[in-house]
Amino acid sequence: MKKVVIVGCGLRLLAFAKALKTTYSRTHRLAALMDIDPGKMRGFSRRLELDVPRYTDFDRMCAEIRPDLVIIGTVDVFHAGYICRALDKKIGVISEKPLCVNRQQCLEIREACRRNPEVFAVTSHNSRYRPVAQTLKKLLDAGTVGRVLSLEYHEMLDKVHGKSYFRRWNSRRKFSNGLELHKRSHHFDKMNFLLGTRAVEVSASGALLAYGANAPHKFEGVHCHDCPHRDECPDFFAFEKELFDSDMYTPDMCIWSREIDIEDTFSASIVFENGVRASYSLCAYADYEGEIINVQGAEGRLEARQLTYKSQASDVHNMTSVPEESIRLFRFGRKEPEEMPIERGAGAHGGADAKIFSELFSVPPAPTLPSIEDGIQAVLTGDALVRSIQERRTVRVQTGE
Repeated sequence: MKKVVIVGCGLRLLAFAKALKTTYSRTHRLAALMDIDPGKMRGFSRRLELDVPRYTDFDRMCAEIRPDLVIIGTVDVFHAGYICRALDKKIGVISEKPLCVNRQQCLEIREACRRNPEVFAVTSHNSRYRPVAQTLKKLLDAGTVGRVLSLEYHEMLDKVHGKSYFRRWNSRRKFSNGLELHKRSHHFDKMNFLLGTRAVEVSASGALLAYGANAPHKFEGVHCHDCPHRDECPDFFAFEKELFDSDMYTPDMCIWSREIDIEDTFSASIVFENGVRASYSLCAYADYEGEIINVQGAEGRLEARQLTYKSQASDVHNMTSVPEESIRLFRFGRKEPEEMPIERGAGAHGGADAKIFSELFSVPPAPTLPSIEDGIQAVLTGDALVRSIQERRTVRVQTGE
């Protein structure tokens, strides 16, 4: 029986805790929670009916609980510190994405892994486990389109999901380094996974257009719950007070705040080590949600779509909605495309959570899990993208030059 502790009682780790409490309770025991915010721990415990010790001090928790595994889901900028401290205590690590937020933190985590090569450590990149991604990977590995020449990856966030990032701490660069890291690291990992390689060069541009002080808006406040415009603002948002039982933080910050300093739209040209060229773009204010991934090969083309057209305020992570999913294969010399069968999953993120949990919590854990180095490569790409936007130049991913 492995003793597991959770560090960071936010929305994402609710799914981990629920899986540990139910599906994996015979092999893993959730032994404690840790967060600097006691209120969040109270709400987290109530939601899952947990009766475990709660700590605000990481070192004390580790000394008293002596865990075998720590799952880290704090505010992004703090991931690296907890990862390195856990590894040096010889505690296994599962880090939620992004692994960290910049190149320097990547180097610190790499060094901690070198000091502790025997300690289990992985990155929870669940997007590569979605049905479309898994099917694409099988088709590419089978040589269905021959040698891959180029890739196009476009994501749209609708006005429910997209706005959610600008109501939360994610919208402050000092905590997240932008959506290029917090959200897009999933996609950079997925591209590396699909292509079996890593990025070497990024050139990008981006801007804050639809949210924040630069966007046209009528109302501005600090938090929705105490805003003088709450009764008339169409963007008023009521957060879950039972879950966020906190005096420190509430996820209802004004989406028009002058403090928002990340991009809501960007595009990038990425060159990979194996010579593949890719174009990537994000729009965080679309009327629909999803991804379009096109892969051009020497012998054909794959066009994949994973789209949801109806916004659901309570379903920002596709917990219940079933998106349109399709993969079409275009072969040279054939008039009609072929529809590729997709093995669909059930549950959050199109079944991706259930699949990655089955590998994370198998005994022993599956060797196919995204490694710490996979997480580092995703962060290095995102960090290079941010720097390219800020410095208006092409950035070398592996060296930062």
